[in-house]
Amino acid sequence: ALVDEFQDTDDRQWSIFSNVFGEGPLAHAAGLEPALFLIGDPKQAIYGFRGGDVRTYLAAAVTAELAPPLSHNFRSRPGVLAAIDALYAQAGYSDAFLTDGIAFHPVQAGTKRVDEDLQRDGVTAPALTLWRAPEPPPPPAAAAAKTKQAGKPKPWSAGRARELATAACVAAIRGWLAGGRDGTATINARPVQAGDIAVLVRSHSEATRIQQALGAVGIPAVAAGKQSLFATDEALELLALLQALLDPGDDSRLRAALATVLIGEDAIAIAALERDGEHHRRWQQKALDWRERWQRGGPLALIGDLGATHGQRLLALIDGERRLTNYLQLAEQLQEADARALGPHGLVDWLSRRIANADKEDEAQQLRLESDARRVQIVTLHKSKGLEYPLVFLPYIGIGRGDKGAGRHCVVHAPEIGRQLHWKTERDDPSWSAAEAAWKQEQRAEDARLLYVGLTRAEHALWIASGPFHQHERTALAGMLSALDALQGAAGEGAVVIDTSTPPANLPRLPPPIEVQVPPARNPQRHIAPEWWVYSFTQLANADAGAATDPMASATVVGSGGSDEPSGSEAVAVAVATEAEPFDPRFAGNRFGVVMHDVFERCDFAAWHAWRPGQAAPDGQAAPILEALQRGGYAQDELDDGLRMLTALIGHTLTVALPEGIRLADVPEPQRRNEMEFHFAMRPTRVDALLALLHRFGLVGDRQAFGARQRLEGLMTGLIDLTYTVGGRWYVLDYKSNRLPSYDADALARAMAHSEYELQALIYTVALHRWLRFRLGAAYDYARDFGGVRYLFCRGVDAGRSTVVAAASEFVVETVGTSMADQRTPEPARDATLDRPDAARNPGATTAGAPSAPLGDPAPGIHAWRFEPALVQALDALFAGKPSDALSNQVLDQLSANGVEPLSPRERDWGEGTSAPGTPTP
Repeated sequence: ALVDEFQDTDDRQWSIFSNVFGEGPLAHAAGLEPALFLIGDPKQAIYGFRGGDVRTYLAAAVTAELAPPLSHNFRSRPGVLAAIDALYAQAGYSDAFLTDGIAFHPVQAGTKRVDEDLQRDGVTAPALTLWRAPEPPPPPAAAAAKTKQAGKPKPWSAGRARELATAACVAAIRGWLAGGRDGTATINARPVQAGDIAVLVRSHSEATRIQQALGAVGIPAVAAGKQSLFATDEALELLALLQALLDPGDDSRLRAALATVLIGEDAIAIAALERDGEHHRRWQQKALDWRERWQRGGPLALIGDLGATHGQRLLALIDGERRLTNYLQLAEQLQEADARALGPHGLVDWLSRRIANADKEDEAQQLRLESDARRVQIVTLHKSKGLEYPLVFLPYIGIGRGDKGAGRHCVVHAPEIGRQLHWKTERDDPSWSAAEAAWKQEQRAEDARLLYVGLTRAEHALWIASGPFHQHERTALAGMLSALDALQGAAGEGAVVIDTSTPPANLPRLPPPIEVQVPPARNPQRHIAPEWWVYSFTQLANADAGAATDPMASATVVGSGGSDEPSGSEAVAVAVATEAEPFDPRFAGNRFGVVMHDVFERCDFAAWHAWRPGQAAPDGQAAPILEALQRGGYAQDELDDGLRMLTALIGHTLTVALPEGIRLADVPEPQRRNEMEFHFAMRPTRVDALLALLHRFGLVGDRQAFGARQRLEGLMTGLIDLTYTVGGRWYVLDYKSNRLPSYDADALARAMAHSEYELQALIYTVALHRWLRFRLGAAYDYARDFGGVRYLFCRGVDAGRSTVVAAASEFVVETVGTSMADQRTPEPARDATLDRPDAARNPGATTAGAPSAPLGDPAPGIHAWRFEPALVQALDALFAGKPSDALSNQVLDQLSANGVEPLSPRERDWGEGTSAPGTPTP
């Protein structure tokens, strides 16, 4: 066995290793020759606070064979090695580490680096710069007499010493970077950059101090601090934002959200909310939009959008990149928590608990580095172990940390006994005094080893702050600086420099670096269509919502099921006072529609086979309903009512007889697919040509445009609630939670027209039509294989009644489908069960061009029909960039046969890119 970093083990670990792999009884019993190699450096034993015991190493070294020393150093240039050797020579090679058995051994430089690698103003730069703080002013005579300090200058206090060391360190770093800018400071013939510099500190508070000081003069720095993500200001800001989004009508919470650095509204703008009603309404609408983004895409999508919107302003702040990194890291944590189906309220509670119980020791909570590219790196001495940096700065190593006691207990090492735990039981306990003194000595010894780690990280140069600092004489550095002249002589000419300069009170900001070599701009090789976009039914249907609404907002987001349900005033507009069931506003609108679709996606259809109206949810089916309600943000006291409401809706919907003579609960799982997502291509298509085609077949008759777009080009995307096969035919089904005054055929037709659901159904039909044509090729025939579209208005469905259906104009569907096809249509995820059903073909299927015979009145709540083949084919061709095929003579003949006036030659050309008279070419 080979044990690396052995100096950080303890006696228990050593006992295990020695017995298993050393000359112990186990090896002798097995007749094995031991082979145990221990590699370590006792001078770098710095993890006593984790249980590491350097004396374990020393004890093992006594019994081990003598190992060859590592006599060459390939990390540091010769001048740095000479300076470090001179420091330890002054402190005493054997005395510097305050522990018997640990001594400094000089090493020789390898061949990797030479002193001339580091240049400053055309000459070799010093390897060690010792900055000496000025002497503090003498105390007033009266005060000195009272404190018996007459004639003795008082050292700088700990706080003032850190201020002086920080200012000097920042000035020195700025000098190196300025020299790198003007070419006077180089490493290996290249300019010194911020990424070449490391500042080593003992604590995270010191890291924060130096990072802020560097940022104040425009020097980018990154600190690997030990702070909990949930203890940051950004966590509190996101909590305030999410709380406001739970209730956008709460003005106090809205103001708190606007006051965050993330949103960035100032006090004047927030105060204007009270006197400017329009300004207030705009922010409330924004909050509603943010809440919808949160509900649809999760917290990561919401915070990502806000970061993109406000990122430029945030990055302009001194700590802007740190803040933005925290926001995004919090967003990832929130997204992971959201995946556990906490719901909006549960997610806010989760964040509140995390903030209240922030734990900086939890690695999952520790801050992520914002960036370390071309930045000064601020690292604790413990974390720097094993690393190396071109230029190393140690600003605080010469400041004493105070004489803190051990508290009420301590662990010390006793000869021949090992580690012992001592408790302070009495005030004047002599054994405790001796134990505490031994503990303090071990702490000073570990500090000496920590200093060694810091000094040996440098490749090219060291910078150390020293002087009359607080308890400087107690530091490990003090013994190394007892004779500065001798130190300079021992290190060699020019290797050590004493700097007594005073840094300016206000350092000028270092301007951001200018890239000297700007690559030439490349000429684009491909044409980027200015109107290329990702469209969906919801985006198209809402394109005319108003000038204040971005017609492209959320166009690329595939909405979850139910996201197209009407809400608010729109929902009320299609309802009247003659409701068949009591109205509960909690379970209405867009949010409830999303929850209902969530249940349909996750529930077990077969479990509802024997369900009857009035019964509770079948075994195991209440859980997905309750989980969906929680994900939808419903409160705990609303779950029981929501469970009753959804049990009835789900039960009736799954057990009602569909027109094809089957219930959804009876459709086997291999013959159906929930939430099938699709994307299909659209070549450049004139909006006026598309609308003319739709209007001639009675679709979306009130629509005159799709927002400001004159062409549609890109991808059409969406989610089909349910795709299933029965009797060898494919069906598209969509669930609706709309509240209607009635659910008879006329009421459903009005609702379909009002919400333009015919367009949605047409898009779904074309998507499935394209896929089946791609998968089956010549074996697929729309008129024979496509069963139709079913829109189930779940509030009006009654499982106690059977249903039949009258097929609508099959011609209309086929014409619309052609326009949306493309020969390079992306293939949806393969589902072998939908490639080709084994069931026999429905003998009652109509032939192409012939409408289905009416089968009777459909059941309340079910709107069922099938588009004509000619419409699907025509729209497919139009969207494929083939308007001539879309308006072929065969299609025109079918139009005439159905009593529809054919398109004029002028209208036929619209899809080719020409304009109607008086219409500007887009």
